[in-house]
Amino acid sequence: MKFSVLSICFIFVSSVLSFAQPGQRREEGRRMDHESSALSVYSENGEQFFLVLNGINQNNVPQSKIRVEGLPEYGNDVQIVFADNRTPAIRKTINIADPVDGREVNMVLKIVRDREGYAKLRFHKCEEIDHNYHAPRDEYVMRYGKPQQTNTVTETTYTDPATGQVVTQTTTTTTDNNGYNGYNNAPPPPPAPPAPTAMDPQTFRDAKQSISGASFEDTKLSTAKTIVGGNYVNTTQVMEICRLFSFEDSKVAFAKFAYNRTVDQNNYYKVSSVFDFDSNKQALNDFISRGGK
Repeated sequence: MKFSVLSICFIFVSSVLSFAQPGQRREEGRRMDHESSALSVYSENGEQFFLVLNGINQNNVPQSKIRVEGLPEYGNDVQIVFADNRTPAIRKTINIADPVDGREVNMVLKIVRDREGYAKLRFHKCEEIDHNYHAPRDEYVMRYGKPQQTNTVTETTYTDPATGQVVTQTTTTTTDNNGYNGYNNAPPPPPAPPAPTAMDPQTFRDAKQSISGASFEDTKLSTAKTIVGGNYVNTTQVMEICRLFSFEDSKVAFAKFAYNRTVDQNNYYKVSSVFDFDSNKQALNDFISRGGK
């Protein structure tokens, strides 16, 4: 019984994604002259990312769905760099061609989140290349080693003089990006937005005064969450606010809430020192190890 291209590619890419390392040598004895395969990568949740192939950035504007055509068949170093500047990058080495007879294929990979919220690159499907492929409007398409291509869809509406009916004509125009070469002259990704900064000393003093001025514990907690929800804090400030609460449960609740608004999360383990009970210290450490999940 013959295996389908999809079945063969799935078996092949599963082992490559799991065990291949960046920079591994191309297999000898394979055909190396074909460079017509394509790689498509998309984010299941619509997250924006940069696709870096063999050390070269392929898109200077973050996208959620990218197709690169004309790729080398073996040993492609694939990196996914997320535009949010917080999600860790993904890096894998993959082979694009059908491993049995070397036919050009389109391999589709998807970015998913596991149960812990970590981004993973998973195999989706593999099929023979369609040389007459027409990209949907939401897909960014370029050719590896050639100028970037942009698909522009124009709709023109007019009245047919013969029938009197309104007709909508759709035209797709493919152009390069001002001669920009996505492989040899790729610019770096756009600069990251300015990093958030914690509240300045005066603002923080005012915040503490507002929190401590509340008469009830629940009001203190809601006030603290409201303030931190609109500002950023550092670990020391989180610890100081925790000490304003009378009950341990309030300290734990606020510490977990403030984690994603903290500018120095690498120091967040220090917050557990404000707790009296080891069980709460361990609960916060587990929370931090899960990335605030």
